[in-house]
Amino acid sequence: MADAATKNVVLEVDSRSETGGNACRRMRAKGRIPGNVYGLDRPPFKVAVSPRRIEEVLRLGSGANTVFQLNLAGEKRTREAMIKELQRDPISGRPLHVDFIRIDPTKKVQISVPVRLVGTPEGVKNEGCIIDFVNRVVQVECLPTQIPEQFEVDVSALHINQHVSVSDLSGTEDLVLLDDPEQILAVVVAPKVEEAAATEEEEEEEVEAVEGEPEVAKKGKASDESAEGTSDKDKKDKKDKKDKKDK
Repeated sequence: MADAATKNVVLEVDSRSETGGNACRRMRAKGRIPGNVYGLDRPPFKVAVSPRRIEEVLRLGSGANTVFQLNLAGEKRTREAMIKELQRDPISGRPLHVDFIRIDPTKKVQISVPVRLVGTPEGVKNEGCIIDFVNRVVQVECLPTQIPEQFEVDVSALHINQHVSVSDLSGTEDLVLLDDPEQILAVVVAPKVEEAAATEEEEEEEVEAVEGEPEVAKKGKASDESAEGTSDKDKKDKKDKKDKKDK
């Protein structure tokens, strides 16, 4: 959950008036990225911020759920805020745009919290299975100061076809789990056999092809014999005609 260290995190931003693709590209070339600040029923405003500072905040223990003090350069006022959305370049991974949301420490927020699996399932160790991590985050509602860094789920006792679900997580009066309690988080399953089945099918096709070859050859041989038989008959007829002529 949020600690004293994260409460003292300050993220400074600059106000910006320029908008549009060209202005944003110039901004990024100067080492800043565009962003917006909104929330708490107050007017949104546009900002510019250092992408390096954004990465530093994300590397904190609470990651994207870090609550920090957002400080507008040139002003003494600060406001609790969080990163609502961060857009990255799909190739380089560099931050391109960020949205901040204002936070009231006394009001609950709905947020995504990551799930971490702990231990190696029995089904993986002794039964030749694999574990399928189906849902890696869960939705919760709580005060900004009560946001957990992650949920840890012990999966070491799971055998084949056994799973853990949202109901295996522990909520409190201050933290409410919003997802369906029956929603599966991770399940132990047997490895897929698609590749083995495909290999067997290919082998069967090869066998059928090999078995079919003698039949083709046999037909060819029969044709040859038929042709040879016809040729012998023609020779005999010619000989008989010649004998009659000689007589």
